[in-house]
Parts: sequence; structure tokens; C-alpha cells
Amino acid sequence: MQIMAETKSLEELMPMRGNNAYIIPEYQRYYSWGEEQIEQLFNDIQQEDPGYYVGNLLVTNHRDSESTVDVIDGQQRLITLSLFLLAVWEHATKFMDEPQKDSGKYISEEQEELIGLRRDIKRQLLLEEKSRMPRLQLLEPDSNGYQALLGVVFGERPVKIWHRTLPKRYKYISQKLFADEFRTPEELQSFYNKLNSIITLRVKVTGLEDALTVFSSFNSKGKPLTLLDLLKVEFIRAGNEYLHQDSDEVLRSWDRLMSEFSDQQGNTNDAAVTQFLLNNYDAFENDSRSSVTKGKALRYYQRLIDGKYKKGEDYLRTMVRRAQTFAQIVMPERAASEHREITERLSKLGKLESTQLYPLLFFLLENRSWLDLDAKRLSTLLDAMVAFYVRRNITLVPKSSNIRAMMLDYIREIQSKKLKGDDVVRCIVGKLGALPQINDDAVRSALLESGMYDKNKNTTRFLLIELERRLPGSDLFNKATPDNLDEYDNKTPRWTIEHILPEGANLPEWWKEAISPDDPSNAGEIQEQVVHMLGNLTLTPYNSNLKQLPFAADPPYQEGEAKYVRSKRDYRRDGQFVGLRENLKLNSSLTEPRQPIDEKRDWTAADIKRRTAELADAIVELFDFPEVEAPGDSAVESHLSKVTDPKAS
Repeated sequence: MQIMAETKSLEELMPMRGNNAYIIPEYQRYYSWGEEQIEQLFNDIQQEDPGYYVGNLLVTNHRDSESTVDVIDGQQRLITLSLFLLAVWEHATKFMDEPQKDSGKYISEEQEELIGLRRDIKRQLLLEEKSRMPRLQLLEPDSNGYQALLGVVFGERPVKIWHRTLPKRYKYISQKLFADEFRTPEELQSFYNKLNSIITLRVKVTGLEDALTVFSSFNSKGKPLTLLDLLKVEFIRAGNEYLHQDSDEVLRSWDRLMSEFSDQQGNTNDAAVTQFLLNNYDAFENDSRSSVTKGKALRYYQRLIDGKYKKGEDYLRTMVRRAQTFAQIVMPERAASEHREITERLSKLGKLESTQLYPLLFFLLENRSWLDLDAKRLSTLLDAMVAFYVRRNITLVPKSSNIRAMMLDYIREIQSKKLKGDDVVRCIVGKLGALPQINDDAVRSALLESGMYDKNKNTTRFLLIELERRLPGSDLFNKATPDNLDEYDNKTPRWTIEHILPEGANLPEWWKEAISPDDPSNAGEIQEQVVHMLGNLTLTPYNSNLKQLPFAADPPYQEGEAKYVRSKRDYRRDGQFVGLRENLKLNSSLTEPRQPIDEKRDWTAADIKRRTAELADAIVELFDFPEVEAPGDSAVESHLSKVTDPKAS
């Protein structure tokens, strides 16, 4: 096996001159990154120093070419980086179109720089300008969308194909990430320079079999030296030097810290410990609005540890105490049983992937005594945070990095104003509830204008389960049949998300006729527009059996049949309906009011939009912010009575 490993910057991977080309082979996946992954990469590039390492790129020669390679691993990141380049080009054009202060017949220095930047990016993205051959050659249907997007560098008007995944993600990059971040040409140029400087380890092997061997090796044995390993050394050094502790004493404290994030077999969750370290710094040690990043954490902690130990503080002991609190946030199932109402709400925040809230949440829980936050006040705060994150994950605003900065601002305000008790509740709930980007209209609009499932699968699952539990109507679950909506079998959820109109290509003829009866050839485009909308989704424990069955079929189910497998509506086994006629509250909205489910024969785009609107109304009501009244009123008591009294909801 021949392996060639080289560190390469993006500028070297996609040079302005040269015939480097990258082909996504047919056996690879289509572009599948979601907004959260894209935003994380964008934030990492923005926040880390130039030369930031973004990961590996595993390639093999394409046929006999030396300059053209097949991408085996790293294609999602590579495609995203190319979309960042295109967004830089587009926003440079917008800055060029803005009126210049010194307007005249001469091109300003700023415009010259933008012209040069656009020229360089065009060379990076294109292998050949005459043939319009892109340097990065994707699979269909990604290729069509990518080529259409690249048309703007030739002066063509953008093609509106936003219902396709790759163009939809580019729209998010350009209209959300870039539009919010870059206000001047200088800021855009700075990002472009950082983008070109990012580092990847390009590993090139001779054949596909060797590539798969290397790929398996990347994802199995061998762990690199981590932030945890390096910090352990720092604590040993500081303990020895300043407190005259021997190494064994320091290591015992370190082991107690690690045990807070370990399972019963003693396996430490390194990701949880890293989260603890970053949030510990932000919540208690950071005096700026900018969060500490993984790349800068070691340097910041080195200074912090030195300062603490020089003053005689055993800071590792402080961190062990704080780790007990943080473990409740990332592993709420381990929290004390007497705080069940807190545990349930922390569990909801975990399902909503609300990591940007952690600095504030950590600060509140660790300081709950002197902040005078009893269980009722904490429950109200957590309900507000759940409502905020549900709404944020639907609208995708504010950006993740902005949320974290907001949380740090809230901490500073609580500290500077010395807020306690209900004043803390009023401060946080009032600020979160006042954000216009996540008001009721914004939430409804986001759900009605685009898909939810492809935006955030975990939040979609959370919403469907919450709707099932909290919507009015008869419950499927009781003492004899306990609620198992959150349970897993071997890491697979017992209840999975079912697309009523199926997702994916090769839509069966009966579905084409159902959603586009006048022109079945147009069904694919309609499917892309509505398939991931909330109104097209439900829960089922028999997802794999429903597949692409029609909504209803002939002959229909006949009374007394123990088994029926012809349609999603009437699917039945062992004498029980387990398809869309299952007694879920979610399924009651499949039909118009008072229409029996057995009389509904089809499922159309209009049905999906109608049901989406109904579920959107339910969501803005269920995830409203607690009312915050003036000092002296019992706002907290009022809110808690609503969320604990089933009749009130």
C-alpha cells in the first residue's frame, strides 16, 4: 500500500492556477450537510486563528490521472468550503455595486481589490473557464444545482431552485450566515484570507481498496493527544510548583473530575468533558463577549491555572465541584430524583441540542443558592429556554454564535445588577420572549415556507413527541400501555418519523398521480417542496414496513381482517391498526374536522400545507414564553400552575 499524506491549505487544494480536480464517485452520498453543521464550520473558521485544521481529505487517483482524484472521505466539508468561496464572490459583487464615496470615472482602490478577489475565486472554483468545468465535480442532482449556482460568476441571474438540497444550503450560507456577518469589504476579505488558510490533511492512496482500509483506520483505533491530556499536565505542574502537591494527589482530583462524566464501566465521555471545560471558562472566567474555542482553550487555561495556583487556590478542586453541576446538564438522567421537574426540562433542552445556552444554564445552576433560584423559579427559566430553542430551531435565528454571546451578556447583566430570585427570572424570560426573530408569526412562516425534517431531524422528532403528549384528545398510552415514545432498542428509536408522502427519488406512480394529477411528471418538484414539512410527518413504530405504500388502496380494509398491508392508512397486523389509523393524537389532524379517516382516499400537497398550519398553531401555543409580570406579582406561581395542571393546557 502506498500512502502519501500532506498538509494542504484550501488555497493549495483549490489553487488559482493548476488543473487539480475532485470527483465525487458514484458510490458516495449526495450532499447532506444541514444548517447546523455548516454553521459550525463557518464559526470555527471565523473564531479560530488562521491555519485552523478542519479535518482529513482522503482521495485516490481517478483512473490514471495525477491531477484528478476521487474523494473517498471529506466530500461534505470540501463541497461546503467551495460554497463559502462562492458566497464570498457573491458578496464581493454586492459591495462593488454599492455607490462609492469618491465616484468618478476611475475605479477606486477598494473596487480594484474586490475585482481581484472575484477573479481569484473564479479561478479557484473553475477548472476551465471556457467550458465552465467546475474544479469540484458532483453527483446528480447536486451537479445541476451546483452548476446553476456557479452561473453567477459568468454574470447570469441566479436560478431559483431553492427546493433542492444543495442550493437550499447555499441560500442559507449567503442570505443568513454571510449577510449577518460581513458589513464591510474588509471583513469579507479577512474571512476569505482565513478561509484560504484553513488546513486539511490530504491522504492519497493508490486504489479504492487501500482507501477503504485507511478510512477504517481513521475511524477506529488510535486517539490523538487531546485538550484533556494537555490540561492534566498543566494541573500536575501547577500543583507541584505552587501548592507542593505530589502528582498522585493531583491525579486523584483529576480522576474525580473525569468520573463525573464516566459511565458505570469507567469509560469517560471526552466530548462532555471538553464541553465542560469550554463552558466553565465562559460561565465563570470569561470577561469578554467572545467564547473560548477549542483551539484557544489550552492557552487560556494555562494562564488561568497559573494565576489561580499562584494565589494559593486549588482550582482543580473548584472544577470538580462545578463538574458535578455540569454533569446534570449533559447527563440529566443522573440528576437527583428529588429534582424530577428540573431533570425533565434539562432532558428536553438536551434533545433540542441547546449547547449555546450552556454558559448561562451552568451559571444559574451552579449559583442557584445565592441567586435565590428555587425549583419553581428554575422550572420557569427552563420552560422559557425550551420555548426559545424550539422557536430558534424552527426559524434558525439567532445564529448559534450569537446565542452564546447573548448568554454571556445575560450573565454579565445578572452579575452587574446583582439580580436575585424573580428579578433573574424577569430578566432572562423577558429578553428571550422579546426577540422578534422568533415571535409567533416568524415561527408560523418558517414552518409554512420550508421543510422541518431536513432542517433539524432531532427537533422534528422532539416536536412530534411533544405534540402527541400535549395535544387534546384521547391518549394511546395508559397504565397498561406505558408511554414509550422516547425509548430505544439497540440505539434505534422504537418510534420513528414517518413521511406520509414518501421521501427520496423513484416516487411510485400512485403517489405521482396523487400529488400532481394533472401532470405526474411534475410530481418530483412538488415532492421536494412539501415532503419534509411538518404536516407530512407522523410517528410510527413500523416505519420500515410502510415504505412507499399508497395512502389508501383497493380493496380497502374489511372489518375483521387481522392483517392488512396494502396502504399506509389501513396498515394492520395482529388485529391492530399500526399505520395512519393508529390512535395517535397526531393522526387526528390527517383529515378535515369531523371527517372519518376511513373516508379519506388521498394525501395531497394541499393536505400537507393545511396540516402544517394546524400544527404550527399548536406549537406557538405549547411553546409560548411564561408571562413575566411586574415586581410583586406572582408570575412564577401562575406559570407553574399552568404547566403542571393538565386542564390548563
